[in-house]
Amino acid sequence: MVYIPTSNRIAGGMEPKLSIDVFPIWPIWVFPYVLCYFLWLGSIAWIIFGVDDLQFRSFIAACLLTFTLGALTFIFFPTYVEKVSLEGNDIFTGLLYIIQEDWGRYAALPSGHVYITTLLALFFGRWYPRFKFLWIAIIVIVSLSTLFTGQHYILDVLGGYLVALAGYYFGHWWTGGQGARKWMSKRPGKRIPSSS
Repeated sequence: MVYIPTSNRIAGGMEPKLSIDVFPIWPIWVFPYVLCYFLWLGSIAWIIFGVDDLQFRSFIAACLLTFTLGALTFIFFPTYVEKVSLEGNDIFTGLLYIIQEDWGRYAALPSGHVYITTLLALFFGRWYPRFKFLWIAIIVIVSLSTLFTGQHYILDVLGGYLVALAGYYFGHWWTGGQGARKWMSKRPGKRIPSSS
């Protein structure tokens, strides 16, 4: 829902298309593109109910920076994706058509699909490292879905990675001092001086 307010109210700007942006439009890729919303909702529910206070605060701080950077870029550095022609009357083409027509083509760089998914994958990868290949696979599939649906260009995807990484490290920096105190308090024979 990051796109709709900015994408429908912005004009002008630039198209961040490179010469290597030659991805064909495969409407079936709209399926993972839309499944992201369910992934995000499930992940957020898991975070709200399943992580400790420190992890939650780290995630919220990361989200605040990531979403702020994304929205400010959309507003002050407007980018758009050229409309693509869609042929066919299957359900995937129809869904992609609705996305293109109703959600607008602005707010391209950075890709919100990529930065939200990458941010979640980075946190879940840290909390559940045993499944790191799953998190990597999810990032790859979502990134490809943005390209093969014609919703984004390569620079949008790369921008999404950078914004997510900035948010991720900011979240850990924000709670870093508290995380160190928590770790020290669990070590035998070590006491943290009281602030009072």
